[in-house]
Amino acid sequence: MNLFAVLTGVTLMVTTAHAEVRRPAVAGSFYPDRKERLEAEVAEYLEAAPAAPAPVAVIVPHAGYVFSGPTAGKAFGPLAGSRASRVILLGPSHHAGYSGGALPDPQVTAFATPMGHVPIDVDAVAALREFAEFRGPGRAHGPEHCLEVELPFLQAALGPVPIVPILVGHDTDRRVALAMARRLSALLGPGTVIAVSSDFTHHGAAYGYNPFGSDRALATTLLDLGRDTAGRAAAIDGRGFWHQVEASGDTVCGARPIEVLLELLAHAFRGEGRVVEVTTSGHVSGNWSQVVTYAAVAYSGEWTAWRDDGGRSEPVPLDRDAQRAVLELARATLRTHLTHDGSLARWFASHPVGGPLAADAGVFVTVHNTGPKAVTDGRLRGCIGVIEAREPLVDAVVHAAVSAAHDPRFRALDARELDNVALEVSVLSPMREVSGPEEIEMGRHGVLLSRGGRQAVFLPQVATETGWTRDVFLSQLARKAGLAADAWRHGATFEVFTAQVFSEEE
Repeated sequence: MNLFAVLTGVTLMVTTAHAEVRRPAVAGSFYPDRKERLEAEVAEYLEAAPAAPAPVAVIVPHAGYVFSGPTAGKAFGPLAGSRASRVILLGPSHHAGYSGGALPDPQVTAFATPMGHVPIDVDAVAALREFAEFRGPGRAHGPEHCLEVELPFLQAALGPVPIVPILVGHDTDRRVALAMARRLSALLGPGTVIAVSSDFTHHGAAYGYNPFGSDRALATTLLDLGRDTAGRAAAIDGRGFWHQVEASGDTVCGARPIEVLLELLAHAFRGEGRVVEVTTSGHVSGNWSQVVTYAAVAYSGEWTAWRDDGGRSEPVPLDRDAQRAVLELARATLRTHLTHDGSLARWFASHPVGGPLAADAGVFVTVHNTGPKAVTDGRLRGCIGVIEAREPLVDAVVHAAVSAAHDPRFRALDARELDNVALEVSVLSPMREVSGPEEIEMGRHGVLLSRGGRQAVFLPQVATETGWTRDVFLSQLARKAGLAADAWRHGATFEVFTAQVFSEEE
């Protein structure tokens, strides 16, 4: 048995589909290939599950049963005997890259396991196939293990309930995830169960992700991170889950299908989620050089009609509490991005996103050196943002903070510098064009200079911090745009904006 393959599912035993049945790809490696042994093993996992209401949705791991079977069983167990009429199976595509969902080829009407055939809900699959969001390559299902390993649990708990198997491509963004969820909502009803297949952090050199080394605290570190990340999923916080994974670079292989589920839960569900279990392969194997975290999450409640999001919040000046929350968000983002910890997930756990945080805004995050380094290396350590109000403030701050850590004018920010920098956030007003330099107020206006396809921007505080006159300010801005110092005098256009600026140093 290939231990690496069973842990991760990256190296798979591939079989060829016969006729209209998708044959097992990993029976005999991830789980037993003999019917009697498989039934007994799955029954043992299901019977060990604590008593709980039957969930309408679960997130479950998909590694070899010796490692993740007990965790999966704790989520699937309460389904035993429930009256499900359809199971929507979502999982990540490990073998093909694309955006959206991939359905089985039209001729495939069942998936096989050693316990028998699992029928496909061919009508539901045919209906989804009409939409662009579900036209990923059907061939992705052939070698894929992530849905297959969940089937014996469903067979034992629910019997021959038809499935809707969907593999979600890694290129799926939040916009596409929302569109997929909207389409899937048509399949929801009292008998619909959704199972999302995902392992969590894959840690070790073999996975190309080794931020925590192999010190004695690794087990605790991975469990804490798994609980933080799974907690955002349990809270039905798609934004917080997405940002935690993306900012940290965490190797949650099913992040995209989880996001589809979270959009469905946010828009078409009434109930609550809970983290059932978090564990790791290292607790079974004792091998901490390559280790995978497994999480199980269950959602109890009922499906509802789709509810559209409310209208956008209107931008208003941030009060002191909101300013403090934004600064804490920027620092949590940098900490998670540079140390890969759960700081960002914990910020979202303690800060409901609404009001001005949910309003579209342009924003810049500035990183300043402090102490002796501010004298020797200069105060500015990085400053990146967007002028246009293209997304909610909370999202813009996360993106700007990550970008500021990689300001191309400086070497990348290092985690060891976090205690020696101060953060400043500038929330921008909408821009307006002015007729010329004489309308620019130094210290009040930020300026976007444009000429000949080149642009550059200075925030309002640049003039205050440097003491430049307007002519020097505009000459430096022209140089920043790659123009001659006097290029601002002829043929340039100017747009100005104001900014609400606040800092950790205040």
